Amino acid sequence: MAERRLAGKAVLVTRGKEQATSFSAKLRAAGAMPVEIPLISIRPAAAPEDIAAAVERLHDYRWLVLTSANAVRFFCPYLPPSSLVPDIAVVGRQTAAALAEFGFSPALMPDDFTAERLAAVLAPRLRQGDRVLFVKGDLARPTLPEALRKAGALVDELTVYRTVPDASGRERLLALLCERKIDVITLMSPSTVHSLVHLLGGEMPALLEGVTIACIGPVTKKAAEREGITVHICPTDYTADGMIKAMEQYFSMEGRSYGVDI
Repeated sequence: MAERRLAGKAVLVTRGKEQATSFSAKLRAAGAMPVEIPLISIRPAAAPEDIAAAVERLHDYRWLVLTSANAVRFFCPYLPPSSLVPDIAVVGRQTAAALAEFGFSPALMPDDFTAERLAAVLAPRLRQGDRVLFVKGDLARPTLPEALRKAGALVDELTVYRTVPDASGRERLLALLCERKIDVITLMSPSTVHSLVHLLGGEMPALLEGVTIACIGPVTKKAAEREGITVHICPTDYTADGMIKAMEQYFSMEGRSYGVDI
């Protein structure tokens, strides 16, 4: 049996409850011990009738853009199976996998799972005046719609979910960090970074001493570094699988020199 480099590592899973289960299962399969303490909660942001009305107007759009699994989860239940939908663009494999659960496949997915890259590959496919529906969360960066508008598209934005801090696990988190019972903290979005900073307050530097910090991608990494958090792991494949692989590589190199971006 191959060496399981995460064996015995306590890994903090900070995702909302809706997405923590699958990530924890992957960690267990890799030998790690997941500790689930959600730092954020995902809640609906649009009334059902508003989403239904947008679905009725889908025939007006050339492209439907979905940049997160949560956007899919809140929007796609309103799509009838026989619906004629426009071409769908997604930002990465996790969003595509969530979309597949509703019977749809993306027409476009960039090789680098960022809004910047999706904008770069989608913009050349747009004609002046093409309408685009961008389904998003309340914290989505303006990068993508701004780039598509510069390319001549008419972009409508529909916010279907909002991200709020979850402080319910604060006491447990503080206790585990004080007792040095967390080896790795995984941060899957800038919102998890900001929630962590808020929960730990001025004690954060001391509490995070000796803890490995893993960020899902460059946007989250930058958010962490702006808050003064040292990032040890940032995979080149911005997925849960990529995160686990990067953690395995990181711990296989303990005691040797290594780069931050793994």
